[in-house]
Amino acid sequence: MASDGSGLNRFRDAEDARKRALLQVEAGRRLARQGALQAARRLFRQAVEIDPSCTPAWLQLAWVTQETRERKALLRRVLALEPEHAQAAAELARLRRLREGEAAQGPSRKWHLRPWVWATLIIMALLFLGAALIWGPVDSSLARLLPTAVPTPSPTPTRTPAQIADQFLPQLEEAVAAEAWGRALEIVAIMVGVDPAGEEVRQRALATRLQYGQSLVEAGEMAQALVQFDEAASIVPDDAQALLWRDTTRDYLAGVEALVLSDWPTAVQTFVRAYERFPDYGDLAERLAETYRRQGEAAIEEEAWDAAITSLSEGHERFPDDASLAGLLATAYRERGILWQQDGKLKKAQADLEAALALRPDDAEAQAHLDKVMYILFPPKRIEIDISKQRFYAWEGDTLVYNFPTSTGLRGRDTATGRFKVLDKIPMAYSSIWRLKMPYWLGIYYVGRIENGIHALPIRPDGSVMWGGLLGQRASYGCVILSTKAAEIIYNWAEIGTEVHIHN
Repeated sequence: MASDGSGLNRFRDAEDARKRALLQVEAGRRLARQGALQAARRLFRQAVEIDPSCTPAWLQLAWVTQETRERKALLRRVLALEPEHAQAAAELARLRRLREGEAAQGPSRKWHLRPWVWATLIIMALLFLGAALIWGPVDSSLARLLPTAVPTPSPTPTRTPAQIADQFLPQLEEAVAAEAWGRALEIVAIMVGVDPAGEEVRQRALATRLQYGQSLVEAGEMAQALVQFDEAASIVPDDAQALLWRDTTRDYLAGVEALVLSDWPTAVQTFVRAYERFPDYGDLAERLAETYRRQGEAAIEEEAWDAAITSLSEGHERFPDDASLAGLLATAYRERGILWQQDGKLKKAQADLEAALALRPDDAEAQAHLDKVMYILFPPKRIEIDISKQRFYAWEGDTLVYNFPTSTGLRGRDTATGRFKVLDKIPMAYSSIWRLKMPYWLGIYYVGRIENGIHALPIRPDGSVMWGGLLGQRASYGCVILSTKAAEIIYNWAEIGTEVHIHN
């Protein structure tokens, strides 16, 4: 007949519960011997919750219980589980006799006991004390009155504090994995109580506190996290990780407090200190960027442009991808640039306006002011040729810098009118059609495959100069003619791309 193994599983589960309960009892007994009765009582209660049939756990609960009625109830529970349990029966009988004796005596009755009664009581007390010393710690009130006896050796070897503490590791790891931090800290406290000098226990306690604190940081609960990091640093004072998390959390909280108070310098200082120490801490980067942003906004509102640019530049350098910081910095640069422009400090205005456009290229206002500044600083060069007057003008912005007589094309070979640009510059051009040299050539437009331009008086093959006495009237085959000296000046002054406006 096949079996599904459920009976075997139940047996294994029961065995596991019994082992865990006995482990709690052993740890509790050690804590009780150290005087930590409350912690011991908690362990014994956990043991009976794990395994309600664990007689040693119920008995130990009775020993650490101060209230007589509760102790009797616990002893009865022991006897219910093990009717032949001599130690529980003896203690319960002692408590009953004590109660009966008090009732019989009354409030004012004096003790008149015969010698054999005293002897019997003394023998019973000694027997009870011996049993208590063998099976577990006695009530703390008795322990203060009775001498410590050497317990009877147990047939099973006594485990060391480290071995007892190690038995709690699976429970601790399970609690940490489940992020049941209250339970994890409780287990750590038990392990420390059992083995207070153990290095392994200290490291486990440290790691648990750190992990709990880090989970609190992730949840944004920095004040609660600091409690855990302070505890971790007190466990192992020279641990680098504990100090890192503790000090960064302290700076973070100080920065938040300063931010709430609008104390920008303090907020920036503390956040920067924390950020340089631990840039990946929680939302520290966001907090620091927020501080730079709010400090910059406050300075912009007060039109304190230097302060705004200083703060926002530092923030933009740390967080170049933060669009809001870049936008605020662009605004500050633009406004300060406009002020420089109004004060006539054009180079400074140029620098600030260019910085604003580098951050926000679509800033039309900054571009308009920069154009005005650049027009003044670097006025554009342009050439104007008036055919009706046969005059050549060279301008820089709105300033006329050169004014020469010129000769344009004869009628039928007219110089084209319109807006052109200097296309090329040739020190000495040559026309194979006309067999002429043309010094200081500036090409300006094409007529078919032939380029017309501005140049000096042409030179014939025999070296003579053409049209020398005709400047100021039409004379050329379509080009714009200047004197040799004027052509040299314009050749050196003009640049490729310089605008050329020819009109009647």
